[in-house]
Amino acid sequence: MIACATLSWAFAAAPRPANQILKVAVWSDAPIAANDLTVTVAGNAARVVDVKGPADNLLLVAVLDLAGDLSLAEPAKEALAADIEKLPPRAAVAVMRAQDGPKVLADPGTDRAPAIAAVRDVPVSGKAGLLDSVETITRLADAILAKSSVRVAVLYVTDSDVENYREDFTNPVINSSDTHDLSRRFPEALIQDKISKVAAVMAERQAPLFVVHLRSRSDRLGEAYQNGLKQLAEVTGGSAVFCRSSEEIADAIQRTLGLIASSYSVAVALPERRPRSFEVRLDSDKYTLTYRTHFVVKER
Repeated sequence: MIACATLSWAFAAAPRPANQILKVAVWSDAPIAANDLTVTVAGNAARVVDVKGPADNLLLVAVLDLAGDLSLAEPAKEALAADIEKLPPRAAVAVMRAQDGPKVLADPGTDRAPAIAAVRDVPVSGKAGLLDSVETITRLADAILAKSSVRVAVLYVTDSDVENYREDFTNPVINSSDTHDLSRRFPEALIQDKISKVAAVMAERQAPLFVVHLRSRSDRLGEAYQNGLKQLAEVTGGSAVFCRSSEEIADAIQRTLGLIASSYSVAVALPERRPRSFEVRLDSDKYTLTYRTHFVVKER
C-alpha cells in the first residue's frame, strides 16, 4: 500500500472541522475563492470550508493496466513518463500496476525519477485488471483525500479488453439451437451487470477517476465495455478518453493530465441532517464551474 507517511507535505495544513466534509472536484474558467461560492446540499445551504487549486498540492495515482499490444503500450508509457516530468512542482506521483491485484511500483513523491522509471519499466503482460482493481485503488485515494488538504486524482492508462479478463464477461451462447436464448440477444449483459455493481461502489468515491484507453472498439461488446468505463469515470466527476489510433495516445494522456492538474478541490461541510444520496449545487457570479452534482456519502 502507499505509505501515507511519505505525504507529510500534504497533511501539514489539513483542516480539522468537527462535521463531515465532502470534497468536490471542480473546474473553473477563472481562479476560485471560497467567499465567491455559494453551495447547497440536498437543497439546504452549506458552508465552504476550504478551496485548493492548481497552485496547491496534488497527488496523482497513475495506474498502468497494460496487457495487450506493445505497439500501443510502449507509446503510452513514453507519453505518460514525459508528461509526468512536466507536472507542476507541487504534484506528487505514485505509480501502480493493476494486474494480479493492485501493486505499488513507485511511492508518491515530488521526485519524478522513481515514477518515470516505474512507468517505463512496467511489463506488458497478463490479464486486464481495471475492473478488478479500481475499487481498491480509488478507496485508497479517497482515504488520502479525506485525511489531507491535498487534491487527489486516479488515472488509469489501459489497453484492457473485455475479452481478456480472468472472469468471462463475453456471455457465450448457451444453446446455439435456441433462437430465444437470451445470451444470443444480449451478449453484453454480463459486462453491463459487472459495471453496474462497480458503479454503485464508485458513486461513494470522492477522488475523481480518469481513464485513457489505448484502443477504441466498435463492436457491440467492446462498446458496452467502453460505455461502462465512461460511466465509472463520470460518476466520480472524472472522464474517459478512447484512442482510435496510436497517434492519438500522446495527446489523450497530455490532455487528461492537464485536466487533472487544473482541478480545484472544494471542501464542503455537510449538514448533519441529509439523505445518504444527495445533489450538490455550487454557484458563483464570477465563474463558470464544472463539477459533479450527485454524491453518495456513508455516515461515519
